[in-house]
Amino acid sequence: MDFTPYIVAAILFLAAYLQSATGFGLALVCMALLPLVLPVTDAIAYVAIASLSVNLFILYANRAGLRWKSILLLGLAIALGIPIGYFGLRAIDGELVIRLLGIVLMAIAVWEFLQSRIQRWSIPDWAGAPLSFVGGILAGAFNVGGPPIVVYVFSRKWTKVEMVAALQAIFVFGSVTRNALMVGNGEYTADLLLLVVLSIPGALLGVWLGKLTLDRLPKDLLKRIVFALIFLIGLRYVISG
Repeated sequence: MDFTPYIVAAILFLAAYLQSATGFGLALVCMALLPLVLPVTDAIAYVAIASLSVNLFILYANRAGLRWKSILLLGLAIALGIPIGYFGLRAIDGELVIRLLGIVLMAIAVWEFLQSRIQRWSIPDWAGAPLSFVGGILAGAFNVGGPPIVVYVFSRKWTKVEMVAALQAIFVFGSVTRNALMVGNGEYTADLLLLVVLSIPGALLGVWLGKLTLDRLPKDLLKRIVFALIFLIGLRYVISG
């Protein structure tokens, strides 16, 4: 008996829970675990397809916090960046790029921690679109575009529901763009689509449980958790490239 669909569904459940509770993390969890049971190319394609569904579920769950005026430019920026990464950078060796990104993420996380002890400084508003554009390029090329956008959104003085809703809306822009490119490139297969469909019930459960967690987490604790994850993601990028 092939247990692969059940394992994949369990992985997406965990990833959807984390994304719903904190606003991000789905790709990190999936790409850490899915290659254990799927070929890497299939895992990347699966994440691109499944993440669009999960992002939409979480966006609906947090729709009360959605502020289109705040995120529309960021969404357009990530959508513009993805084709550049997808067509222009996929063939290059991304190891150095990923390690440099890891160093930057670790530095930002440490700075955020230190800010509670020194004069506060936040990323300026104008930096949102450039960071989303860079995130789009990284997502198109290496599927690691989320952290720069997360860092920006969590530096805003928004409510936690507004931050999570903003991230999902931006990610939807990116996911739609990347999936459109995948369709045009013939990367969809019937087996992958079936695997996503079989995973959806578990993903919905993960989103619901994550939303319950988000509603109960104090905002300051949520930000500490998020930036701790950012640091760990950066460390992983530095070590593994």
